[in-house]
Amino acid sequence: MKKKFIQYVIIFSLLSVESKAQNVTSPYSILGIGDIESNDYGRYGASGNAAVSRREAGFYNFSNPASLTVMPYKSINFDFGFMGRASKFKLPGVDTLTNPSKDFVVKCATLAFKVNPSLAIAFGVKPYSTSNYQYTSTFNLTDGNSMVAKFADGSGGIYQSYFSIAKEIKHHFSLGITASWLFGSLRDSTIYYNPNIGLDVTRTTFKYYNAPGLQAGIQYYSKPGKAWQHAVGLTASAFTTLKGQYTANYTESGATIQTPDPQNISFHLPVSFSIGYSVFNNSGISLHLQGNYNKSMKQYLNVENSYTSDSYGFSAGMEYSNKTNTNPAIEKYYLGWGVKMQQGYVMVLDKHITDYAISFGGGKTISRLVAANGALSVGMRGSGNQGQIQENYIQFNIGITLKDFWFGTKKFGRFN
Repeated sequence: MKKKFIQYVIIFSLLSVESKAQNVTSPYSILGIGDIESNDYGRYGASGNAAVSRREAGFYNFSNPASLTVMPYKSINFDFGFMGRASKFKLPGVDTLTNPSKDFVVKCATLAFKVNPSLAIAFGVKPYSTSNYQYTSTFNLTDGNSMVAKFADGSGGIYQSYFSIAKEIKHHFSLGITASWLFGSLRDSTIYYNPNIGLDVTRTTFKYYNAPGLQAGIQYYSKPGKAWQHAVGLTASAFTTLKGQYTANYTESGATIQTPDPQNISFHLPVSFSIGYSVFNNSGISLHLQGNYNKSMKQYLNVENSYTSDSYGFSAGMEYSNKTNTNPAIEKYYLGWGVKMQQGYVMVLDKHITDYAISFGGGKTISRLVAANGALSVGMRGSGNQGQIQENYIQFNIGITLKDFWFGTKKFGRFN
């Protein structure tokens, strides 16, 4: 069994290296540090991302590190999350939609251990923000007679490596902490072109960022075995100011004409708070609610009439879980659905970019070693009625969990 588990880990690690974005465009990712990720790419994507109060033994819950204590003693989980997305866009004042842009990438990978009956740890990597955009525009030179075409495209993102530790501090109470390190770069390439005046200049810029951060979470869960059980979760997370360096390079017809000196840059990240509540019964039906609030320092961005601002979100979901009557119970499969409303951290024309979505999906335990889950979301981001670019999207998530028992140590005991 140990050899099979290791083989599965190697296979999925290779898949994560080979998976690349195909053709994704997100117009609002030109702002700030791109689109900050707010989706769950595992089990909880099916039920509207309402996860702060959730405690499922076979799935890592990034929303609240305190949930790690639900893992069985001496167990090990290896989670992968994949995301595919197809989007169509509608410009303000235009009735037709653009051709779809598509994307399929690995979104997260986490390895979690239960090292003693009350202590668990996990570590992994996921995107904190992503940037990928393309656009074309024109403008007049100062003489008023020459029109210049401007082609811009950007890519990159900020990644988050993390280490989580959780402990059951009192009967039915768990506390968890996640320490993170943000790192990454954002690239922007802009071409200025007019063949009539011999203009063919490309400006390429890079922004390199890094910052540490912490997330703290707590969960209370009622005594199992009752007809109805309850769970409450709270989290708070904060990062230091993103600091880094800005570099630029100018070329004309492929030859470098200017390389300014690098500049120090910074960006203030939001402080986030979440609260969640779950109720479930012995028949397998559960209801989950979550609200979150993000406190942001006002920062004017690189597009006119845009700046960072406070934001909030709400999500709700239901789930049915079919389990065996054994002790402990083993989940055969689950089905879920949910809704989500999330405001972005950026204001455009004094209005939030709001994301509305409905989702549904399910998962199945394939074997003692492998479980799989999937979710489909249909949503809309931005509103043409408010002068914003409107994105209509369909997104699917696929999650794979590899599970096994670890050998243990002399200190913590060995599995028999």
